[in-house]
Amino acid sequence: MVDFPDHNEESLAAWEKNAEFWDQTQGDDGNHWQRTLVFPYTMELLQPLPSTALEIACGNGNFARQLAGLGVSVTATDGSTAQLERAEARSRGHRINWIRLDATDRSALAALSGASGAPFGAAVCNMALMDIAEITPLFDMLPLALADGAPFVFSVLHPAFNLGPDVRLFVERSETPDGRLVTESGVRITGYLDTGVQHGIASVGQPAQQPYFHRSLTELFTTAFDRGWVLDGIREPSFGDRGDPDSESRLSWDDLPDIPPVLVARMRHRG
Repeated sequence: MVDFPDHNEESLAAWEKNAEFWDQTQGDDGNHWQRTLVFPYTMELLQPLPSTALEIACGNGNFARQLAGLGVSVTATDGSTAQLERAEARSRGHRINWIRLDATDRSALAALSGASGAPFGAAVCNMALMDIAEITPLFDMLPLALADGAPFVFSVLHPAFNLGPDVRLFVERSETPDGRLVTESGVRITGYLDTGVQHGIASVGQPAQQPYFHRSLTELFTTAFDRGWVLDGIREPSFGDRGDPDSESRLSWDDLPDIPPVLVARMRHRG
C-alpha cells in the first residue's frame, strides 16, 4: 500500500502545530541536513535551472528563496497555512507566489496548471513525500502543470536506511590482534518491507509528533513508473566528512560517512 488516506488530516494538523517551531529551527537557509544533503543535490539535478518552478510542501520557504535568488520565478505551495504565513514573512522582496495546497487533493493539483500562466519548467518536493499520506494524486496530476520533459526532483528520507519500522544506529568497538581499538558504526534494519504508518519527530523539541509513511523503494518508484514517469537522475548523499561540528549527539548520522540517510531523485513524465 502506498496511500494512507485516513491519516491525511492528522498529517496536515501536525504541521500546523509544528509550523512555528519548524520555522525557528530551519531559519532562512535551512538546517544542517538541508544545507549539506538536500539542497545541493536538488539544485544539481535541476540543472539547467528553469525560468519557472513549482515547489510542493515548501515549509518555511528556504529552498524557494534560493531558487528565487537565482532568478527563477517560483510558485511555492504547502498544506499548512501557518507554514505559508511564516514562509511569506521571511521572503519579502523575493519573486515567489504562495499557494495553500493539499498535495492529496486532485482538483487542487489540477488547478496548478494555470497558476503561472504557462506550464512550469520544473517541480520540486524536498523531504516531504514521506510526510504525505497519499502520493498517487501527485504523480497523477503533476504532469498537467509541467512543460513537456520538465523534471520533477524530490528528496526523501532514504527508505532503505532511514525510514523503516525498526531502524537503529549502532556503534561497536573491538580490539584487533595487534591491540588496536577499532570503532565501527552503522545501521541495523529490520522489517524494511513492512511499509505503513509510523509516528515520530522531524526535529527534537517539536510540539507534536507527525505521521511518517514508509514506502519501500519499489513502492515509491513503481507508483511513479505506473503513471508514466521515468527516472533519469538519482543521488544518495551521505555526510562523509561533512558532519555537523555543533552536534551534541554521540551517535548520529554524522558518524555514518558511508550510509546515505537521504535519497534525491529526478523524474520526467513521458507524456
